[in-house]
Amino acid sequence: MKTQHTPLAALAAATLAIATLTGCTSITDLFERVHSESFETRADAATGWVGVPMPEWLPDDATDIRSTATLDETHAVIAFAGGEPIGCDEASRSTLPFDGRYGGFSDASELPDMVLGCGPYEVHETTDGWLAWFNATEAGQTPVQ
Repeated sequence: MKTQHTPLAALAAATLAIATLTGCTSITDLFERVHSESFETRADAATGWVGVPMPEWLPDDATDIRSTATLDETHAVIAFAGGEPIGCDEASRSTLPFDGRYGGFSDASELPDMVLGCGPYEVHETTDGWLAWFNATEAGQTPVQ
């Protein structure tokens, strides 16, 4: 019996191959045009962070670090456990995380009005650790501009 290959099967195989070669953690990330990474410690993140530089406010004792950002770095969300972010000030929350995979917040009522302002990131303590997010307010803006 001869197996027939359909164009859809070929596309699926090619997508899987690309995901494997690029180190993507999820095929869904390819379609959502984001990249996601996870690190056990801050030291691991320092050597493997993808995209813009790793935020300086991430504490030395941060663990279970997970990050998702758009491919153009205009939106990012970071979750981590461990100590409190470094050098941040209380600030009014102005946006919501663009992606709910680390917190599942669906609207503003689920987040406090006050957060930590850590440079361009908004950071909130959760029951599981910390959740941080960046959303561009101008075309092409990234957290390092």
